[in-house]
Amino acid sequence: MNSNARIVAACLAVLPVITVAQAAEKHSMTYRKTEVQTVSRSTFEVGDVPNHNIVQEVSRHVSKFSDTRFNPTDEWVQSLTDEVDGTGTHRGQFIQFHPGGDRTYGSFEGRHATTTKPDGSWAVKWEGTYKYLGGSGRYQGIRGEGTYTGRSTPAEPFVEEGRETVEY
Repeated sequence: MNSNARIVAACLAVLPVITVAQAAEKHSMTYRKTEVQTVSRSTFEVGDVPNHNIVQEVSRHVSKFSDTRFNPTDEWVQSLTDEVDGTGTHRGQFIQFHPGGDRTYGSFEGRHATTTKPDGSWAVKWEGTYKYLGGSGRYQGIRGEGTYTGRSTPAEPFVEEGRETVEY
């Protein structure tokens, strides 16, 4: 056997050992959050203008996703808001816990506005974007992004809805 034939034979012998990485699968889905629990909250009055506050909060959320294979059992969110009279910007990070111990995590940013009626009742609306930055287990290497909108009033304490496209 000449040297070229030996090289080809060696490559063919090794070929079955090489595994091809599975291509990431794209998932488009929606979610709805209706439960939120504030774990900790700190408010700092800035003092430059009336009612200018910086708020740092850690909260726990429960979400339902349209793709039931992705439903996290728990989500923890750390957020930082900069607001005057309840209107301003927010940003932060989230980590989602999935059945079996897998996790996903990412970041978000957006805007929120609070309106108050003459009778003293109020409403908050918010919107923004988020992106997945990584994960573990089944979701290792997850990438994707989405948008969200939400609202809260005394009659409807918390509702947030989002739409995302992710690959994992």
